[in-house]
Amino acid sequence: MKQDEKKIISLKIFLLLLLFLIPFSLSDYSDSIIPEKITSDLAFYEINTCKISLNEFLIHNINVIYQDHYKIRFNNYSSISCFGQITGIDQIGYEFYISIGTNTLVNIFLQSFIWILIISLLPSIKDKIKIQYIDYILLCFPSLLICLLIYSEKRYYHNFIFFELDLQQRISYIYLFIYFLSVSYVSKLVIESRSNNLINYLPFLYLLIGVPSGINFYFLFIFFSYLGIKKLIFNEKLRKRFYLINLLIFFWSYKAVGLNFYLKPDKIRGLSHADYNFLSVLVWSYLIIFTLIGVYYFLIEKFKDLEITLFTNNLIYSGFLLMIFGYIGSSMPFINFANYYFFGQNKFGTLNSNLFSVNFWGEREAWRGFFPSAETIGEFYALTILFIILFTKKYNLLSFLGITVSLLGLFAANNKAAIVALVLCLILKINLNQDHKLNKKILFLSIPLLILVYFIRIENFSFSFEFLVNNMIGLGEAYSSLGETSTSLIYLSNISEKNILVRAIFSIFSVLAFLINRSELWGLFFARFNPGTDTLFFGTGPYILSNHYGDMNISSIRISTGTDLGFLLPHSSLLLILLFFGLFGLSIFLMYIIFRIFKNKKINYNFFILNIFIFLNLVKSDSLLYLAPLLIYSVIFLYPGYMNKPTN
Repeated sequence: MKQDEKKIISLKIFLLLLLFLIPFSLSDYSDSIIPEKITSDLAFYEINTCKISLNEFLIHNINVIYQDHYKIRFNNYSSISCFGQITGIDQIGYEFYISIGTNTLVNIFLQSFIWILIISLLPSIKDKIKIQYIDYILLCFPSLLICLLIYSEKRYYHNFIFFELDLQQRISYIYLFIYFLSVSYVSKLVIESRSNNLINYLPFLYLLIGVPSGINFYFLFIFFSYLGIKKLIFNEKLRKRFYLINLLIFFWSYKAVGLNFYLKPDKIRGLSHADYNFLSVLVWSYLIIFTLIGVYYFLIEKFKDLEITLFTNNLIYSGFLLMIFGYIGSSMPFINFANYYFFGQNKFGTLNSNLFSVNFWGEREAWRGFFPSAETIGEFYALTILFIILFTKKYNLLSFLGITVSLLGLFAANNKAAIVALVLCLILKINLNQDHKLNKKILFLSIPLLILVYFIRIENFSFSFEFLVNNMIGLGEAYSSLGETSTSLIYLSNISEKNILVRAIFSIFSVLAFLINRSELWGLFFARFNPGTDTLFFGTGPYILSNHYGDMNISSIRISTGTDLGFLLPHSSLLLILLFFGLFGLSIFLMYIIFRIFKNKKINYNFFILNIFIFLNLVKSDSLLYLAPLLIYSVIFLYPGYMNKPTN
């Protein structure tokens, strides 16, 4: 590395440190107000709101940094002048909740700038990026879509979310448009100049999640949606086919007319539609579709730069950092807050510092650490182990440490399905022909056998087949105890014996649901799943859950525990695809998987194993609701070398 490049990197790191420290240190240090030690008497902090910065407060209350009965939380409804300062402290029982003033406008600028700086640390290409006039025009479209989305999702983006702006006035959207356009322009310059290397660093997206505080979309949507729009404009074949997508988007939007459902995104903030109405569905659908197109073409064009060894090492490094930040954040309130803000988490990291805790019934609790989903992070650690074993020719210290940390993270996440899938894939690797040839007949026999072994547990043989078939629907009907029954439950409860194919498919699905402990969650899904014939075939739109959770009135008490139902996801990405894109979209996805497996006699067996691993996990996880696994799994599903060349 040249001396000038080292100086530039040092300068960027210095700027990052300043951005970490300065925003939460701003205060009037010339006044006579000195932070008091925090006690049950909180009158001082009730009087002196927005006068003491977080870092100033922590200097006088060092114990708040590490004692777990303190909770530091953001307050996005503060003015810019109050950013980074104490807006209030509340005591609930033995716990103190410290509110820190943040502001959505500042968050967008500050967090985006931090993430752009981090990306800029990656090696850049030598050729300078040339921006043409058409690029300036195309960059306007993502900004316009985001402004329209904010306008259409009024219940999520209410006036208080942008403290300084009145969202009832047009001028506010002009300010927002200029704001997002500036971010779009800078992110395009930085990301495109490093796009050849970016594919190898995608594993770090599990750490650098990138959802701005107060916003319900990922920072990277800006770049990928721009790329998708650009491909649409210049790719004639894609442009000719896009009219079908236009029809589909208008169909999804039309189905939202007159409805007013709302979903608080919670841990899936970033990839979840909130306010269900015509305009919001229309805008959100275009934003997501353009983003998915951008992701697809980005990966297809950058696969030539994919270095499997580097990609595997980055999975390992990402796993290290996830474990470190997750554990420290679980026991230190300040790190927990810093993780959320600077890494753009969907949800605050766990506060449970015991990696192997048990609940009241003596059952192991899943530890999610840094990530919002324990199930998804368990898949990540299992996938890391699989990459190490499949692609490491000569094991070194990094490989052994990677396997050790990943095993620790996998068992802490308590993802039994990922563990079983990992073991089955390793068995499959051992039994495959080492000359990279795989007979299709063996595949047809081995894959169903592997899936059967994956799902079956010995104790489940004691139940009758009739019970296994009817258990899921019975649980769904139990949740439909308020006089409403979904169309899916009505149909599935009365499948005609003449309809042998549908009955057979559903029977297999019900048995599998029981064997993998998904009968209740999938029964709950069908209790809510209330499609008409058209939405059954074409879905209700990409990443749109608000109508699913608002359409049907169901029991609010969870059957298995007797507790409040809360926000339970289906725990199946296949069911999510069915919900978003209907039977048509689900069929295309399944046919693509089958096509990938059985297209050629000679395939790259390492990527074949990775495809099997991911598919098994998608059956019973919601991983596609997060951007990081969506991108990593797309790399594996789309990788062209899977078919035509061995991988080193």
